[in-house]
Amino acid sequence: MSGWTLFFCAAALGMLLVLWVDHSRRQHERIDKERMRGSMLYYEIYPLVLEARKHEIDHVLIERTRIAFFAVCPPGEIGAFVLSEWGHRPLNSRRTLALAQVIADDLPVLQEPRCYRLKRYRVTRPNGQKDDAYQFIIRSGYKTELMYARQRKPRLY
Repeated sequence: MSGWTLFFCAAALGMLLVLWVDHSRRQHERIDKERMRGSMLYYEIYPLVLEARKHEIDHVLIERTRIAFFAVCPPGEIGAFVLSEWGHRPLNSRRTLALAQVIADDLPVLQEPRCYRLKRYRVTRPNGQKDDAYQFIIRSGYKTELMYARQRKPRLY
């Protein structure tokens, strides 16, 4: 067997391995999302998600201990869900990601790349451990569009 044949066989095997690992990861994410959607936690968060649908969202924070929604106008917090106040334990990193994905599914505007971007950031807890958290952030162009549309809307006095 020549060197090139061996190289191409190894490359093809490597590609198949990468595809298999990616497929497996996506399958685990899908299962995690289904579990999160069917959980008591999401059942209790869902009224807040419904309330957020009524507003123009500025950003959404999903951390291991809380979820918060913020509006563009009037600016400020729409609502927050603190897990410990409802008797839930903090989420692990997989469940935090699953919750962010399920919230994005239920608020379709968050999935629009021209409107929002998803940012993962690290939160350092007081004991020094680091956790992943997620934030959907409105893009400035879309926020400007919303503000101009709000100004053009006729006011009824």
